[in-house]
Amino acid sequence: MKSYIERAIELAKSRQKHAETSRRPSVQVVEGDAPAVEPRKRRSGVAAVSTNGHDTDRPRLPAIDLAKAPAIVTDGSWLRQNRILVDSDPRQQAEGAYRMLRTRVMRQMRTNGWRRLGITAARPGEGKTVTAINLALAIAAERTQPVVLVDLDLRRPRISRYLGIGGNQAVSLADYLEGRTTSLDQLIVTLAEQGLHCILSTRSVDRSSDLLASPQGQAFLSDLADRLPDAFLIFDLPPLLSTDDPLVVAPTLDATLLVVAEGVAPREDVAGAARLLAEFNMLGAVLNKSVERSDKGYYNYY
Repeated sequence: MKSYIERAIELAKSRQKHAETSRRPSVQVVEGDAPAVEPRKRRSGVAAVSTNGHDTDRPRLPAIDLAKAPAIVTDGSWLRQNRILVDSDPRQQAEGAYRMLRTRVMRQMRTNGWRRLGITAARPGEGKTVTAINLALAIAAERTQPVVLVDLDLRRPRISRYLGIGGNQAVSLADYLEGRTTSLDQLIVTLAEQGLHCILSTRSVDRSSDLLASPQGQAFLSDLADRLPDAFLIFDLPPLLSTDDPLVVAPTLDATLLVVAEGVAPREDVAGAARLLAEFNMLGAVLNKSVERSDKGYYNYY
């Protein structure tokens, strides 16, 4: 009997083949660094959306004006309690680590012309959501690059909880994917003080991979990139070894980042997750919850 990892790898390969004809870039692996990939050419005039494994041309929808997104004022004490970095202090060890992570991630993404990054882990409890939030906040802090953080962990959404945002303050992504609302613009909210834009999942759903693989789910991923042509998109994905959701989404992303918490996931699980991501563009790994310190005193987050 095949293991879960072996079955998941086969599924990833199958899904990747469906996307290769229209989006697979030329990849050259450089030892000790991220893959050097030819930048994708931005299409104009029409947006291609796959509904049955084939691309269909249709008129491009107008760009979303992020300045019109509803602003939400967050509770700083709640954010700090949840390890969200809102008090800027370069001497703070965690903030220094995230600034370094931001610099390295953005350098590699911009070099390759990428702007869609998925963040995942092998198992729950490794800190992928906190990493996604803090990385998004670190990028938004520069105020030169619009950033949209998307909660795609539909079974166990956590971003709204970490940010202290109630279900009545934002339209849930699940409502859009299930057809309860049809306006993509209404999904986006902005953290007023931090300048970070978010698309939140405020309730859990079953059969989430079916929703993401549906025409509505695939159209969401395509429309979001097309209607936010200048934004950097960060997707908080479910753990790789818990559901096949990340494998549904990964072919539509430019790169992925794996969060590994020291002492949480077994070594074989981390290796299995890395093999799954190797089918796509794996940007690198973040070592989280490490007790090791470098010579400069920063925790080894990257």
